Amino acid sequence: MSLDNLPHREPFRFVTAVEELEVGRRGLGTWCLRGDEDFFAGHFPGDPVVPAVLLIEALAQVSGIVAFAGRGNGVVCPARLAQANVKFPSGVAPPAEIRLESILTREMAGLYLFEVSARVGGAVVATGSLVLAGPSEPEASP
Repeated sequence: MSLDNLPHREPFRFVTAVEELEVGRRGLGTWCLRGDEDFFAGHFPGDPVVPAVLLIEALAQVSGIVAFAGRGNGVVCPARLAQANVKFPSGVAPPAEIRLESILTREMAGLYLFEVSARVGGAVVATGSLVLAGPSEPEASP
């Protein structure tokens, strides 16, 4: 699956690669950070930490791939983040390879619920759930 199918572009595409994908079920991706990304200049100078909101966005991007890969127009993620309930047991300092996992647990009327987690070196750095709002499936005609 090509990341070019995501509607996100640099500098706001946080998924570096998709390692595993079961469309409509689960996905595993990575976000590789070098440490020279622009946001580290202000978060925090001399002691850089990945902003939690960017971890949520990276998890939402992987979730969009899980839910929408293969749908029309070449765009796999025609959705927006509607809700996030994520905890951050520890921070992430660069350089880092963040493993992003998303499992689709429920879909109803264009809302997609995911259980998500992010790990660095096996340690959980984010865990919780998020909801994407996207197009609902067209209803079948009788």
